[in-house]
Amino acid sequence: MTKLSDLYELQEIDLEIDSRRAALVEAEGLIGETEELVSMRAEVESSQEVVQELRKKVRAAERQVEDMTAKIEPVEKRLYGGSIRNPKELASLEEDIHSLQARKRHLEDQVLEVMSELEDAEVALTAASDALSALDASWQAEQARLLREQTTLTAELAALDERRREQVQLIDRATLALYDALRVAHQGRAVAKVERGMCQGCRISLPMTLLQKARSSGEALVQCSSCERILYVS
Repeated sequence: MTKLSDLYELQEIDLEIDSRRAALVEAEGLIGETEELVSMRAEVESSQEVVQELRKKVRAAERQVEDMTAKIEPVEKRLYGGSIRNPKELASLEEDIHSLQARKRHLEDQVLEVMSELEDAEVALTAASDALSALDASWQAEQARLLREQTTLTAELAALDERRREQVQLIDRATLALYDALRVAHQGRAVAKVERGMCQGCRISLPMTLLQKARSSGEALVQCSSCERILYVS
């Protein structure tokens, strides 16, 4: 016949198994990239694209300034070279020069505006990249810890499963069936200790006759009249 102490020991093993399995499920659920990391990486990529586009705009605007400078140079040579003496032609060239120089100043202002945007975008990119680096380093450390925890928990579960197999051999089938059913019904706690005349499973005071029966029975199963857990007097 099954000893109640053996049944209680089985429950202790099962509770440890339940705890380790829950911890393993939690650890495995946290392995992998977090939403925060994915979001931060996307932010950095977006910032990189903005910077690249602005750099293209700066180069394009600078080329426009260079092209305008190239257009102005030959006109200035004609105007100031002394070869043209006709007042009307000189006045026309001066108009052209003023127009071209105004367009050049406008283009130069555009370059400065885009360069200012680029500077702000590069600052934002640096900040986002630094934040991503810090977050990634923290994530890498946490992943390493979780993988170590997964390995430890897996090994502990294997050892506990072996202990359980050995412990089950000490329990008769009828008792084991009742125990398994009660574990399902009571969140893993089929056996309850009796302390100060109370069932520690449901915290109800036991009738004196039931209490005496639980105390006097060495191996016979006695169940709580309230929660039906198997009573164990240590």
